Amino acid sequence: MEKNLWNTTQSMLVVYNYENLDRLHDFRKSLDKIVANSTVERVIIIVNIDKETDKNILPPHFLIYYNSPNDYNFWGKLKDVQLEAEFKKQYDTLLWIGETQTHSFKEIKKINFSNKIAVNSTDTFFELHLKTESDIPNEMLTFVVETLLKIT
Repeated sequence: MEKNLWNTTQSMLVVYNYENLDRLHDFRKSLDKIVANSTVERVIIIVNIDKETDKNILPPHFLIYYNSPNDYNFWGKLKDVQLEAEFKKQYDTLLWIGETQTHSFKEIKKINFSNKIAVNSTDTFFELHLKTESDIPNEMLTFVVETLLKIT
């Protein structure tokens, strides 16, 4: 097997900004599909939501942490101890999809990743910036994987 950025990834932290339930469902389905056909053994997904979004309407999933500005105290410290534990772990690849104007970005910048990939974002924290024409999750994630397969 050819060594490339995609098939050398065994652990991945994926960050996605919530838009609506349908888009989230499509994103999860598409992500499950690409991970199932990969060398990735461990995935954690952070879904950034706004203050107004009710976490109780969002589908629970053992790999997903819904992260809201309400999850941080006055001093900016994360209240979710489980998520904080995930932030202390090591990951091969960070896949950040969308804008970085979120509370979780500050936390994630403290983690050491081998590969830091941004999709449709321009922050200098990332080593690789991918721009997709489509914001449809399946097309976006397929494009990401196809691109990472080309990078050795």
